Amino acid sequence: MLGGTRVPEAEAQSATALTEEGLRRALSPFHALAIVVGAVVGTGIYIRPAIIAQQVHTPGRLIAVWCVAGLLSLAGALTFAELTARFPRSGGEYVFLRETLGELPAFLFGWMRLTVGVGTLAAMGAGVAVFFTDLVPLPRTMWHFALPSPNGVLAIDIGYRQAVAVVFILLLALLNVSGVARAGRFQGFVTVAKVLGLVGLIGALVFFAPPSAAPAGLAVEPTSPAPDLIAYGVALLAAMAAYNGWAQAPMVAGEVRDPRRTLPLTLIAGVLIATLLYLVVNAAFLHVVSFDDIVASSSTLHPDAPSVASRAVARLPSVHAGRALTLLFLVSAVGTLHCNLLLPSRVLFAMARDGLLPKRLSGIAQSARTPAAAILTLAAMGMTLAALSGYDRLSNMSVFGNLTFYAVSAAGLIRWRYRHPMQEKPVFVTPRGVAELFLVATIILLVALVAGGRVEVLAGLGLMALGLPVYVGILAARHFAERAPGPTPQ
Repeated sequence: MLGGTRVPEAEAQSATALTEEGLRRALSPFHALAIVVGAVVGTGIYIRPAIIAQQVHTPGRLIAVWCVAGLLSLAGALTFAELTARFPRSGGEYVFLRETLGELPAFLFGWMRLTVGVGTLAAMGAGVAVFFTDLVPLPRTMWHFALPSPNGVLAIDIGYRQAVAVVFILLLALLNVSGVARAGRFQGFVTVAKVLGLVGLIGALVFFAPPSAAPAGLAVEPTSPAPDLIAYGVALLAAMAAYNGWAQAPMVAGEVRDPRRTLPLTLIAGVLIATLLYLVVNAAFLHVVSFDDIVASSSTLHPDAPSVASRAVARLPSVHAGRALTLLFLVSAVGTLHCNLLLPSRVLFAMARDGLLPKRLSGIAQSARTPAAAILTLAAMGMTLAALSGYDRLSNMSVFGNLTFYAVSAAGLIRWRYRHPMQEKPVFVTPRGVAELFLVATIILLVALVAGGRVEVLAGLGLMALGLPVYVGILAARHFAERAPGPTPQ
């Protein structure tokens, strides 16, 4: 619970002071809340209803999936709030795992962020491209490749959408390198714009758009096939991808003023705001767009179709209002893409400082005091993936990796409490049973996803497993470096 624990004086530094890591605490509580909301509310709410509808078959189940994902995300946010209050340093989950479970789990998390997790950045880039082409129509796919996969054929499309994604990632990377205060102000601006855009979208659809010709009630239709556990798991994965992002806010704890107090509160408030917005927006979509049209919207099954949100605004009587809202969708997507450059780059920076990644990734821009090498490396990897795949596949792969380490982080907190029962309580303590419930629910979801055998899930699992031999190689290199003879005395 929030209490009177005294916050170390060093954590209340001014925005111009440097931390022991060489970074500036230039992010205010408003910036922190903007980062949480901005990292969560992005492209997912405008695109993901399609893949969820394809799995669950009815409007009622669609809303139920969004509710469950919101509750699961809230449980995760409460768990991470305590971890952040205990370990408020740059790196987020990497720091949590290193302190609670040791170096190997921490390295495997960092490896996941460097491989599977980059898919989140690439997916956000692909989402930006979807809304950009909704606003500015571009020619379709230039090159199409079909490759064999365990689930049939794996399609790879390369064209103008991919080029748009690459350009936006590069521009935002350069903004991040220029200074964290500047990046925080930009994030605050786009977060306010996206929240106002969502509120405007809800009002426009409810008050001005005509109801769908085939209104969708929330009751389950008798003829609708009941999804199995795997289908529900895929639908929940899609919704969790839309909520994904809240866990990244602690990654900039070393650059937030008074992080022990600020980040727990902003984590919880941000997830609650996002959940409320998501439920109301989905209800507004169902009010004006038929369920069949939601199913046929932009997704892996319909890659060139308009997004669900674009179908909804097309129902507005004013063309100008529709275009203005589409522009706000684009701004929203850009804000989430920006968060996925700002936050995970701090994990690479922390790992490089610990000797688990090449030392050059710990390089700091001297004037801006930002981890420039880590930011640009992450951007380069994200641009590569964005050029080779689409939103759904990338998002599913990355959120599977994130869910895996959400569970491991929750297990780390539970173990820490057990091993340190006399430890002084932090500023925030997660309510009893929440971390355990979050751990069990996440494990059940992960098992269902692996059992489904989807190509992106299996690819993510394989990439994460490759981290084990890489870690063994790092240990071997350390061993030989320590045993190597020093310079011969003269």
